[in-house]
Amino acid sequence: MVVLLALALVCLQLTGVWLRYLPFARTVLAAQRRKLQWLSVGWGVLAVLGYTAVLNMYDGDVLRFKLLVAFGWVPFFLLAYYCIPRGFVQHLFVLGMHSLFSLLLHTISGFIVGGLLPGDYSYILHMLALLSCYLLLFTLLIPLERRLFSRLVPTQRFFQYRPLGLYISLMPLVVLFAYALPMLDGQLYHSVPERVGRLALPIFFFLMFRLVLMAGHQMSEHTAEVNRNNLLAQQLYSLREYTRLEEEKRQALRVLRHDMRHYNRLLGTLLDGGRISEARQLVDKQAAELEHTALQEFCANDLINATLSIYVYHLGNLEIPLQQKVNLPREMTGMDTDMAILLSNLLENALHASMRQPVTDRAVKVSAQYTGGQFVLSVANRFAEPLLLDADGLPYSELPGHGTGMISLRSFIQKYHARCDFRQQDGWVTVMVYWQGTD
Repeated sequence: MVVLLALALVCLQLTGVWLRYLPFARTVLAAQRRKLQWLSVGWGVLAVLGYTAVLNMYDGDVLRFKLLVAFGWVPFFLLAYYCIPRGFVQHLFVLGMHSLFSLLLHTISGFIVGGLLPGDYSYILHMLALLSCYLLLFTLLIPLERRLFSRLVPTQRFFQYRPLGLYISLMPLVVLFAYALPMLDGQLYHSVPERVGRLALPIFFFLMFRLVLMAGHQMSEHTAEVNRNNLLAQQLYSLREYTRLEEEKRQALRVLRHDMRHYNRLLGTLLDGGRISEARQLVDKQAAELEHTALQEFCANDLINATLSIYVYHLGNLEIPLQQKVNLPREMTGMDTDMAILLSNLLENALHASMRQPVTDRAVKVSAQYTGGQFVLSVANRFAEPLLLDADGLPYSELPGHGTGMISLRSFIQKYHARCDFRQQDGWVTVMVYWQGTD
């Protein structure tokens, strides 16, 4: 009986591992999932042996049994956090919501077993019946549990607002402690009014669940609105900068035209005098000045060319070396606007990241290719510091006002069903995006 009780207790805690895994399932890699499975089963075997020893030592003491139920999840929780390294506040929130749900099932199991099983049976039999009833209820409710817990965690950006994310994550645990602490005594069944009061947990569970989802949805809408405003500001900035560059070139061209007569007279004088070497130097100087009045063309598409022109100008002023290789078609069926915004944001990120590096370690590389109906865009910059990565493997910043570039990248990926490869290797940070175009 004691071995069965220990086994049922471990099975109960393994159900918690599965429920706490569901909110992260869509972003967990296969290797992480296998690691979690093997470590949970391995610890479960050790836990069965440990629980059996403890229950035998204290002869099925109710308090020891409750302590094992109340704190036996801790190693499983730490293993899950080790295998699924997401934000700790997200794990705390999931733990609290799962614990509330688990306490609800325990309360219902207490009503059922207390009403059906005679009171003169041994405590161990009652404990085993409680756990068995819990596992049965859990099995019957799997469709509901899968639906609730799979959508339990809002977007990661919601939890990046540290104070708010931490408060929300602690709410379920605060409610849990208010209910659970008075239950840690030597009494297996509490009074009916106390157990009826615990049935209010579904209301708390539902309200908190809806509250967090609504708050997450509102914050996502706010973030999307901020992102749209930032993108609009970026477009206006790019237009203004390109217009300014064009005006600078036009002004230089006007000056050059004004001096053209002087150049021609001087050139004629040098040629008449047989001063060929000086005439050649004058021609080379005039050609250089004429070259300075033209905006450099990097690709056939006007918008992409304008974007590259702006950042070539800024990076050049900051003495940040830029390597670029661009081969894009002139017509991109409306895609060029989105691509120009994405390229502008990625280059802006690369510029700011480069400014945080020593002068000798600054460099940016840009590649944009179109071959066989597929686009490939790559932006790389030198950056030695380790980056914070989110659930999608993309970098993010905890500082307010940052992260617009990655929001733009996510929007582009979603709109064009693109694939993104981010990596940090050998002192270089590289973002590479692949997507299909139209011929």
